[in-house]
Amino acid sequence: ACGLSVDDFRKVLMKTGLVLVVLGHVSFIAAAILHGTVLRYVTAPRDAVALQYCVVNIVSVTSAIVVISSGIAAIVLSRYLPSTALRWTVYSSSVACALLSLTCALGLLASIAVTLATQGRALLAVCTFGSPELLVLTPDCPFDPTRIYSSSLCLWGISLVLCVAESVFAVRCIQLTHHVLELRPWWGKSGHHMVSRRHPLEDHNLRSCTSSTPLTL
Repeated sequence: ACGLSVDDFRKVLMKTGLVLVVLGHVSFIAAAILHGTVLRYVTAPRDAVALQYCVVNIVSVTSAIVVISSGIAAIVLSRYLPSTALRWTVYSSSVACALLSLTCALGLLASIAVTLATQGRALLAVCTFGSPELLVLTPDCPFDPTRIYSSSLCLWGISLVLCVAESVFAVRCIQLTHHVLELRPWWGKSGHHMVSRRHPLEDHNLRSCTSSTPLTL
């Protein structure tokens, strides 16, 4: 954010918020599809793998909601920069967003690894087969067992990419609000020198900017 004018800072913050909102919605939809097509059939409470699947999906949904909220808050802050309370709200929500997205990504990675290692046995627990390798359509199976394995991995892969992207943009939002809150730089002495070389008028404009400046993307 160093070296940006007030208008440019607003635009960057607003675009970051918009990206978070879009990513959060897509991630929420992916988690909902995964639950509706796969996880609602995984109902073995004593199965550690099935429990892990459900916990990760809950974390994914929670993360998506936090990402959307953080993005909306960032967009509002881009319009009302002088609000100190709003700055802290965006900063704290962005930190929570980054942590949840990272946790979600690790959980999804674990789900993919476990599924590959077990050949999806937990996903097929409600179906009865003589052998896991012989997947056929049977009346007692509520879904197509020939597609559930690949569909699950595909949805988890998409969700993993989304969570990584969410964490990246959440960190970017943290950097922006960290700068506007004038907190101690977290990048050491070199960053401190870089901040100290900014023009005083620019700092004054960023702190005293009003919400009357129109925003354009």
